[in-house]
Amino acid sequence: FEAADVEAAPSVQVAPSAQPTPSPQAPSAPTAIPEIPGPHQDTPIRSIRKIIADRMLSSLRNTAQITLNSSAPAERLLAMRARFKATNPSSGYSGITVGDLVAYAAVKVLAKHPKLNAHVLDGLLRTYGQIHLGLAVDTPRGLMVPTLTDAGSLSMREFSARSKKLAADCLSGSISPDLLSGGTFTVTNLGAFGVESFTPVLNEPQTAILGVNAILPRPTMGEDGILGVEMRIGFSLTVDHRVVDGADAARYLKDLAEFVSSIDLALLG
Repeated sequence: FEAADVEAAPSVQVAPSAQPTPSPQAPSAPTAIPEIPGPHQDTPIRSIRKIIADRMLSSLRNTAQITLNSSAPAERLLAMRARFKATNPSSGYSGITVGDLVAYAAVKVLAKHPKLNAHVLDGLLRTYGQIHLGLAVDTPRGLMVPTLTDAGSLSMREFSARSKKLAADCLSGSISPDLLSGGTFTVTNLGAFGVESFTPVLNEPQTAILGVNAILPRPTMGEDGILGVEMRIGFSLTVDHRVVDGADAARYLKDLAEFVSSIDLALLG
């Protein structure tokens, strides 16, 4: 209100008996900081770390996240990586990694699962005809997720080269801000750290994020009942359960496992 409005208002007299007696309020106590023996260091949460913190908290508050875990045979995946590595570097194939192959497989399979290549926006589900892949990159400044645009249209060699360029630009700090948004699906890879499963947090407003785990030996039983050992790669898929049912997520993981288990043949198609 303006001061003039208050002054112009008619006065109202209240009888003393009608005036409520204010109850005394104790001052709020400051948050207690525990006394921990020994030296300590306080680091303000700011800059890119603050942005990451706010986005992670917003994602967990605003979405219904569930994570499904699965695995796939990795023998052919490892064999293909070995064949690429043995090629002449000038061919552009020798630098293709297991991570490149798995992310490429994730994109190829995603084309059949539109609900996972989507955003939730103001009460609607928006699915996309192109796959713009977010690639989680660990940098000294914190987590960054550059976008590989129209990833589904790239060849394996192009996919690997452009992914490495994005990661290098993030590490050097030269990444264009325009490439740090616009993803429709994200892949995050902790396999190099030996992680067997984890819970990726959705990159809001995306509806899904795929976590790639380590390749580890697992016990198997053949048709003849003889125990053996098989190298398997793990996957952790988080989806927004508001728009993606558990069965939808499970079907994607099943298709991804089939693709990876026969990746040498799948890439021919």
